[in-house]
Amino acid sequence: MFFFNTIRKKVWSSPHVLLTLTTLMWAGHANILKLSIYEVSPMILMGFRWIGCFLILTFFLRKEILFYIPKVINRLSWFWLMGGFGMAGFTICLIFAAQQTSAINLGITQSFIPALVMLLGLVILKTKITLLQALGLLLSLTGALILVSRGSFGTFNNLNFNNGDLIMLLGCLCYAGYTVGLTNRVKMPPSVMFAIFSFFAALTLIACIILEYFQGKTVLPSLVGMGLIAYCIIFPSILAQIFFIRGVELIGANQAGLYVNLVPVFTALIAVFILSETIYLYHTVSLVLVLGGIYITEKITLVPNNKKL
Repeated sequence: MFFFNTIRKKVWSSPHVLLTLTTLMWAGHANILKLSIYEVSPMILMGFRWIGCFLILTFFLRKEILFYIPKVINRLSWFWLMGGFGMAGFTICLIFAAQQTSAINLGITQSFIPALVMLLGLVILKTKITLLQALGLLLSLTGALILVSRGSFGTFNNLNFNNGDLIMLLGCLCYAGYTVGLTNRVKMPPSVMFAIFSFFAALTLIACIILEYFQGKTVLPSLVGMGLIAYCIIFPSILAQIFFIRGVELIGANQAGLYVNLVPVFTALIAVFILSETIYLYHTVSLVLVLGGIYITEKITLVPNNKKL
């Protein structure tokens, strides 16, 4: 027991371990979503995910949640935006994108989140961006455009983009807003905060489930579907989100956001071995540009006295 507690404390105090585990679980999630097609309808999958998160966390944290309710009421609009739009918006886009694009594309597109975090930081928090950081953002944007166009310049002339990738980019914008929002977080344990976020995300998804039902698109989960829902609740939701919140708490939103770049690497590896997907040249070019742009941005943030834009 002493050994287990020691390991747990070391992991909880290490943003590098926490955020690496987070991205590994998110990479698994992208592949799981491909497996969910025909096993459970999208809104049922995401709705049960967030409802399950809220119920499980509330069962274990009910006393702590009740203690922090006054703080939640004081920042009600913030909690609603973070859970109901940031987290729920990202997962809704993710599940729809999975219907129309590959798991590899899902992973690479998510690597654009750090660039969006910095852009939103500039607009919302008035965070300064250096000239070389701007170059890094431009490289990342170019990589994202190559991905959604599948490496074909003709796509831009015909405006024939991969809809799944465009939906995923919208989801990345939602999650970038969520990440920036964490810099103005309410002081409470990450697990309690995530439970509150889950409540508002569940409200949004319940509305989506109702809409899906009236559209006649509801598919109740099969046995495989129920297993996929369980995975989504435990790993990319409860564990990964708590780890991510803790990581932001330890090293800040900008640095924590950089770890998202591990998602496409892990996603591609899992997709190749489990889903037998193929990596094409434009995937590689896109990934190199996106990761290269973020590498430049990360390195330059450590250099003082750079000229500001």
